[in-house]
Amino acid sequence: MQKSKTLIPQLRFPEFIDGNNNVYKKYNFKDIFNFSTGKNIKQSEASPEFEIPCVRYGELYHMYKEIIIKTINNTNLNKSELLFSKGDEILLPSAGEDPLDIGSASALTLENVAIGRTINILRPLKDNVYSQKYVAYYINQVLKKKISTLAKGSSISNVYNSDLKKLEIILPNIFEQEKTADFFMSLDRKIGALEKKKNLLIQFKKGAIQKIFNQEVRFKDTNGNNYPDWCEKKLSDVLIERKEMSLKSSGLEHISLTKKGVVPKTVRYERDFLVNDDSAKKYKVTRLNDICYNPANLKFGVICRNKYGDGIFSPIYVTFEVKEGSYTFMEYFLVRAEFIAKARRYEEGTVYERMAVKPSDFITLKVKLPSLKEQQKIADFISILNRKITLVTNQIKQTKTFKKGLLQQMFV
Repeated sequence: MQKSKTLIPQLRFPEFIDGNNNVYKKYNFKDIFNFSTGKNIKQSEASPEFEIPCVRYGELYHMYKEIIIKTINNTNLNKSELLFSKGDEILLPSAGEDPLDIGSASALTLENVAIGRTINILRPLKDNVYSQKYVAYYINQVLKKKISTLAKGSSISNVYNSDLKKLEIILPNIFEQEKTADFFMSLDRKIGALEKKKNLLIQFKKGAIQKIFNQEVRFKDTNGNNYPDWCEKKLSDVLIERKEMSLKSSGLEHISLTKKGVVPKTVRYERDFLVNDDSAKKYKVTRLNDICYNPANLKFGVICRNKYGDGIFSPIYVTFEVKEGSYTFMEYFLVRAEFIAKARRYEEGTVYERMAVKPSDFITLKVKLPSLKEQQKIADFISILNRKITLVTNQIKQTKTFKKGLLQQMFV
C-alpha cells in the first residue's frame, strides 16, 4: 500500500483522481521505446536559408524547449544521406560539455525533419502507452539529473541509448498524460508570448532612444510648440566631480560599482573588505543620484546613476553630482554605447585592461543637450518604457516560477 502511494503525484486534475484512472505505473525505458540515432549534419550544412528542415544536437539545449513545433535550421544535404522524423520522436543530445545538457529532452512533433548525429532518438515500441510531450516534460523535470550521472567522458560527456535503456519512468494513463502535457504547453505559450513582448519593447526602446538622441524625434510642450534647439555644452557645465572623502568610521555604507550599477560591497564579494586594520584609509563618498563610472572599465559599460544611496567606495571610482539638468536624463544620455565610444577617445594607458578615461578629460567632452523641460519629457518617456519592460520581465519570472512549482507537484 505504501509503495502505491509514492506513485501518485501531489497535484492532479480532479477527473483522474477516482476509479480506474487513479493508477500510475512504472515502466522501464527498454520496454516502451525504440532507440536509434541521427545522421551527421555539419554546422556548415545547416542554415535557415536551406530547404530541408533539420535538428542538430547542440540546438536541443540552446534553442528548443520540451516541444518542437517549428524548426530553426534547414540543411542542403541529399535526402539519401539523412534520417527523417515521423513526428513521434523524443530527442536527447548524446553529447555535451555540461552533463546536464544531455538530459534536455524535446518532443519532435513534426514529420520529415532531418535528425542530426549525436542525438538519441526515442520512438514508441507500443501504441497508447505514453504521450511524447508528457515524457519530454517528465524527463526534464524528473530524470535530467539522473541522466547526467550516466554521462561518460572528461571534456565532452556522452550518454548512449544503451545507458538510457536502464532508466525507469512512472506514467498515468494516456488521457491524463495528454491533458497534463497540454496544460504545460499552454504555460509555455504564455511564457513565449511574454518573451516576445519583452523583446519587442526592448527593440522599440533601442530605436526610440537612438532617434531621440539623434534629434530625429523631438518632444513638444503642452501648447504643442517645439522646445528650444539643443545647445552644445561641456559636461563640466552640468556635472561637477564629487571629491568628498571619508573614513569607514563615518557610518556610510561600503558599496561597489559594477556593470549592473551601484551595489552593496557584500553583494559583489560576499563579504565586506573594510577590515579593522585600515581605519586610516579614506574612501570616496558618493550620493544618491550621482553619475558614477570606473575609469578603467568604462569600455565595459561600467557607468550608471547611483540609485542605491549614499555610501563610500574605492577612490579609483569617479562620482559626479548633476548640478544642472535632470539626473535621470543624464543617466540615459551617458550610458549609451555611442557616448561611451566618444568618451573612450580619451583613454590612456599601455595595457588594455588598465586603459582609463580620467575625470578631467571626461568632463571636457562637448555634447548637445536639450532644455531642462525637454530633458524631463525624454526621461519620463524612457522611464515609462523601462517600467513596462520590468513589468513584463516580472510576469515572465512569475509564470516560470508557477510552472516550476507545478512540475514538481505533477510528476513522480
